[in-house]
This record gives sequence, structure tokens and C-alpha cells, in this order.
Amino acid sequence: MSILAVFWELVKMFSKKLEKEIKKVLKMGEDLRNNINSYHIEYEEKRIWDKTSWMGVPCWKLPFDAFVIQELIVKSKPEVIIETGTGKGGSAMFYASICELMNKGKVLTVDIDDRVPMEEVQKYRWADRVMWLSGNSVSPLTLEIIKEQVGESKNNMVILDSWHTKLHVYQEMLLYSKFVPVGGYMIVEDSHANGNPVPWKWKDEGPMGAIKQFMEYYGDSWEIDSECEKHLMTFNPKGYLKRIKYD
Repeated sequence: MSILAVFWELVKMFSKKLEKEIKKVLKMGEDLRNNINSYHIEYEEKRIWDKTSWMGVPCWKLPFDAFVIQELIVKSKPEVIIETGTGKGGSAMFYASICELMNKGKVLTVDIDDRVPMEEVQKYRWADRVMWLSGNSVSPLTLEIIKEQVGESKNNMVILDSWHTKLHVYQEMLLYSKFVPVGGYMIVEDSHANGNPVPWKWKDEGPMGAIKQFMEYYGDSWEIDSECEKHLMTFNPKGYLKRIKYD
């Protein structure tokens, strides 16, 4: 057998071995993702997020996402954090406490229901950094109040976590994206619904459908920051949107 023939036989052997190793690594990655998704679904079904609090106030957030949002707040130092979907107020208080530590920023949060335990909230000095609005997040009156409160501020962060139908979230994205500057973030919460990976009983594409539609029309001005999903489990897949230019 010639030297060249021996060389090609070695190449074939090496290629088969390499192919086998690649398949093994890919399988490990697939198994990891399946395990994470199983845990994610279990976490949602048992509503563990409903048993989470910040300084005694119910905070309906996955801790991984809360930590990432904290990093974004510190990095971008927004003057106003606009949140739709107050819930019981823990997330607004969490954001406000970060603002307090930075000595910069305030939170403007809106919800159609009033469920905030104010006696608990008002124990903390950074509660003064939060403005609580009652109303529909997409109503003209709510938007007018928010515009008045934001004023001349250009450096804002938007966190959308209210009603999770595709239509409502898409409306919010169109309306609230206008408050976000280049380099700023608009975070769309709970895009994990409707099989991403969490099953959903509603016949609606949910937040993920809204994100896809928004990016189809405005993808030139925004990018999905996949680095924000570094913890591998997030309630907001593809939901960390960074503005890269004005429309």
C-alpha cells in the first residue's frame, strides 16, 4: 500500500471517530436542553414563581431573569423603568431597590388590577422611587400619563408583563418601544408560553407571536440579545430586545 493510500485510510478512521465524538457532544447538548425544559415546565406548573418575594413583597419573577434585568439596569442606568403588569408589586420594588443602590432612576408601573400590599411596600425608603398607575396599559389615558411622567427623559427601559395575548403584547411593543433609546432595552416577559417550552391552554400565539411579528417589521432597528439567556433557563426567550437604531 502506498504512503498516500495509508494517509487516506488514516483520514477516514479519524473522520469516523470525529463524527462519533461530535454526535456524542450534540446528544449531550440535546439531553441537557430536554432536562432544562422538563424542569422549566415543572417550575411553571407548580407556580414556584408565585412563592418568590423581594423584601417580603411577592415578586413574580424567575430569579435568573431578575438577575439579568438587574445587570441591564446597572449597565444602562435608565432614568425611568416603565413596567406594564405590576402584579403584587415585588418586581417594581426590586427594580426600585437597584435604582436606590445606584442613586439614580425611578420606576413607573401600571396594572389594570390593584393587588399591591401597600402597607408592606411603604416600609422601604425606595418605595418613593415607584409611581403606581391603575389602568389598561394600552389605553390613550394611561399612555398620556406615562408621557407626562417620563417628560424629557430619553434613557428609559421598558418591561412588558401584563396581558399575554399576541395582540395585546404587540400593541404594547408598538406603543412602548417609542420610549426606548438606541442602546436601551425593551423586555417582553413570558414568551416561554405556548410551547416555548411551557404548554399553554389558550389558543393564542402569546408573547412569542408578538415578538416574531414585531421583529418581522422592525427587525432592522432592534436585535434580540441572546446573551441575556446565558443561564439557559428564562421565562423570556427571545424577549430581551435591544434597540440598535431609530426606525
